[in-house]
Amino acid sequence: MKVFDSGMPDEAYWNSLLDIPLIVDWLNIKDVVGPIVEIGCGYGTFTVPVAKRTQSQVYAFDIEPAMIEAAKRNVQVHAINNVNFYLRDVLEKGSGLGSDSVGMVLLFNILHFDERRVLLEEAGRILKPGGVVAIIHWRKDIQTPRGPNLESRPDQQIILDSINGLDLRFDGNSRILEPYHWGMQLVKSSSYPVNVTR
Repeated sequence: MKVFDSGMPDEAYWNSLLDIPLIVDWLNIKDVVGPIVEIGCGYGTFTVPVAKRTQSQVYAFDIEPAMIEAAKRNVQVHAINNVNFYLRDVLEKGSGLGSDSVGMVLLFNILHFDERRVLLEEAGRILKPGGVVAIIHWRKDIQTPRGPNLESRPDQQIILDSINGLDLRFDGNSRILEPYHWGMQLVKSSSYPVNVTR
């Protein structure tokens, strides 16, 4: 199922709306153990810089064939060989990945719909204990040049309400990601101590 208001503008314009280095730094990829999953890779805006910072595999999913092809081209231009692409409706079919198998899941600009819990539940399922769900979304406290209508955008409280009963907890890492986004990170609970450096 395609999320409403999810059309993509021109690639150069899209990339200009994000402080990509700031967001990638905020992910703290050096502390991630295991594969990284990106649900909704789009043009590969984050696929490329994330893949450059890890020796692990990156699993990039999108529902749009044109986005998969664009992201593949960008990965090839940068001679990156640790990205695997999947044309898949994760909302309808899940990721197809094993439980407790990945170190990080990226959910960027994708949770502006009522069934967001389905994606959060799938992210929690595939994460290893101590793994991180990194969420960014358009801010709803300001007008932005793109993005869904303000009423449909999630904020931190909406995300916290959506993970109620899931094996995910807020780790305190939430911040404004200028100019137009905010982010928060959730950690999968574990029954044993996990060294997650922040």
